[in-house]
Amino acid sequence: MTGSQVAMIALTFQIYELTNSAVWVSGVFLATFAALGILTPIGGWLGDTYDRRMVMIVSDLAAAAVFVGLVFADQPWMLVGLALLATMAEVPFLPASQAAIPNLASDEDLAWANGLVSQAFALGITVGPLIGGVLVGAVGTGAAFGINAVSFLVSAVLVWSVRGRFQERVRDAAASVPFTEGIRLVFRTRILLVVVAAEVVAYSIVGWAMVADAPLAKLFGVGAVGFAALISTWGIGMLIGSWVAGRRMGQRPIEIPLLFFGMIVDGLMIAMIGLSPVFVMALIVSVIGGAASGMINVARQTFFQRAVPDRIRSRVFSVAEVVATASFILGLATAGPVIEALGVRVAYVLAGVVFVLGALVLLPVLRHRGEGVLVDDDLPSA
Repeated sequence: MTGSQVAMIALTFQIYELTNSAVWVSGVFLATFAALGILTPIGGWLGDTYDRRMVMIVSDLAAAAVFVGLVFADQPWMLVGLALLATMAEVPFLPASQAAIPNLASDEDLAWANGLVSQAFALGITVGPLIGGVLVGAVGTGAAFGINAVSFLVSAVLVWSVRGRFQERVRDAAASVPFTEGIRLVFRTRILLVVVAAEVVAYSIVGWAMVADAPLAKLFGVGAVGFAALISTWGIGMLIGSWVAGRRMGQRPIEIPLLFFGMIVDGLMIAMIGLSPVFVMALIVSVIGGAASGMINVARQTFFQRAVPDRIRSRVFSVAEVVATASFILGLATAGPVIEALGVRVAYVLAGVVFVLGALVLLPVLRHRGEGVLVDDDLPSA
């Protein structure tokens, strides 16, 4: 995550500097998230069908190779195209890693484990942009892309070094489940469907705020370092929120209430960034929003891991990801024109308000206390 944030800072800022266009920045996010939306179900199938450790390692190695190519790219279309290929290489890693966590941690430690992973994720978001901002200003974007390539190689070694079971069942058992079973399970299970629907609403235009980060930094006159600071302060907040959620949840079935609370706070803080009169206030608000985001991550991960059996867990994670990503892509597709037409501040406010509306979708299941958790016997064979 540290290397990826370094590369994303370099990629976004370089394209904005080359084109001076929010539409091009939106195009970068659109291309990468479109690849996620299309290919994530395949990544989920790979994580359930093959050894999750090897899926993660191969994914890391492929991504490293693509970022070596990005070192030599100097045109906007080349940058976008290679970013798309890098995303395709990274796709299998996330559902495989998410599904593996319950196999590497006991149930009583699951929330703590998810909190720890979320903290690591947040640390990468915090440190990566700072490194990226410095590198872009000091030695250029090529070095940033090269560092990210090395980070993927290090990640592959770290995954290889883990000693433990990444899944419960052998490949043949997982392969006996139909490819589309993850989709069917989500749409036939009320609690899963409501959580996914809430994310669809929340993420529908939140991409406006993401695309607006670089223009907001330019509006305040803080340049690449300020742009990186916006992301880093969000990461600091995520560190705090992930730590709190991981320590406090334990085995208590409070995933849905915590998810609801986090989404409310997150949306309000996104809107407040747009209303901030000075850049320092935007950074403070970003820390609070990041803390809420960290709680959301831990609650969401723990909920899906406890609700879904191992041999289909990667697929259900991929369904949740692809539906949320598809919603996110719709926002990215309109982000550039909206920001240029309405302004950076309005984009933040609207994105925050809609995010809060997404939280309200959870109201019908807010009292959920772990009932209806799926068992392996519920799954059909092909």
